[in-house]
Amino acid sequence: MSNKADLFKSDYTKQFELERIETIPTGYERQPRKGVLTNYLLISLLIAAFGSAFQFGFSIAVFNTPSSIIKSFYKSVYNERNGEEMSNSTLDTYWSITNGLVPFGGMIGGMFSGFTADLLGRKYGLLSVNVIVLISTILNVLSKFVKSFETIMTSRFLTGFYCGLFSGLLPLYLAECPPKNLRGSVGTLNQLSIVIGILVVNILGLPDLLGTSDRWPILVGLSIVPALAHLALIIFPESPKYLYMKKNNPVEAEKALLNFHNHDRLLVDQELEELKDEKSILAHNPHATWSDFWTQTRLRKPLFVALIIQISQQLSGINAVIFYSTDIFVKAGLDGDWPIYGTIILGAVQILMTFVCMVIVDRAGRRILLLSGMIGMCISSFMLALTRIFSEKIEWLNYMTVLSAVFYIIFFSIGPDF
Repeated sequence: MSNKADLFKSDYTKQFELERIETIPTGYERQPRKGVLTNYLLISLLIAAFGSAFQFGFSIAVFNTPSSIIKSFYKSVYNERNGEEMSNSTLDTYWSITNGLVPFGGMIGGMFSGFTADLLGRKYGLLSVNVIVLISTILNVLSKFVKSFETIMTSRFLTGFYCGLFSGLLPLYLAECPPKNLRGSVGTLNQLSIVIGILVVNILGLPDLLGTSDRWPILVGLSIVPALAHLALIIFPESPKYLYMKKNNPVEAEKALLNFHNHDRLLVDQELEELKDEKSILAHNPHATWSDFWTQTRLRKPLFVALIIQISQQLSGINAVIFYSTDIFVKAGLDGDWPIYGTIILGAVQILMTFVCMVIVDRAGRRILLLSGMIGMCISSFMLALTRIFSEKIEWLNYMTVLSAVFYIIFFSIGPDF
């Protein structure tokens, strides 16, 4: 089999492998080289995360704190068109559709993320998504001037679509560029950037800043800032793994690794050897089909576990908390700007817990964190529902609503979110 495989190798690939083997120091396999986070690698990862994960958090939460302002815009547009006031039930329907289009678009975008990653690569896949970001941002900004909430709805669908693409593309780039011993910690940069984006947009949405009837187009227009910063990624290399495994270009993969690892020859050769072994294993093993996941026991169990984790995360109710936290706090009896401040507190708590999980995840284990987080979320959700049901009869339960929401975010950050 190996002789047959060698027949299909290009001459420059064979020459590259021979030259590289000669540079491998004797006995390096017995002492694996641990990589470090070089400045060059760190900057590339931060740019990638800011343009996609931060954009993700910023975009999905952009209408949270100024929700009352956007609803007033819906009412005024409806009144001008129909000559009558929009009923609360109609407003709730339109607002639910607006928010529901985000996860719907995310579902579709997520389905195309793998295809995009293989077709365009990790780097250019991320960069190409900014075209959709630009279109979505323009629609959001123009909606006030053309007096159309349909453009907001369309923009929200596109927001979900590009967030779905980012959620599939960025983890690949973050996992494939750093050295093996740093991939776990670097992977947390994705979630950390998302929650920072949520907190930043919640703060900018305050009435004293951009959360007013005149300035909210500026708030939604700021989505263009991460997109423009994202363009700086073009000067950094593509994922070495993508170049080696998908493009069959070990020379460019070596150049990328040399740049990322500050020309650490031993580390680069070590990672190239790992890529070669992985590619050899894939070449000698048949690719699994979708039917294999259901017919083969060794594949069916991992699929079941992955589905349960993803379903539990998406059906946990976190989207309701993110999109409606301000409304929840208003109905809980918080006056003035306190509902908005409550939303900001939730974002700060989420960032804090993300840092905590980064510290304890390797000690406690992901399974324990996931189970404890889900159990805590169940209890918090139950308490949140009870406090809303009986708050009219028992006034102090309004404060328990706020507390339940805070604990809900804490347990979500510990479990499904991490």
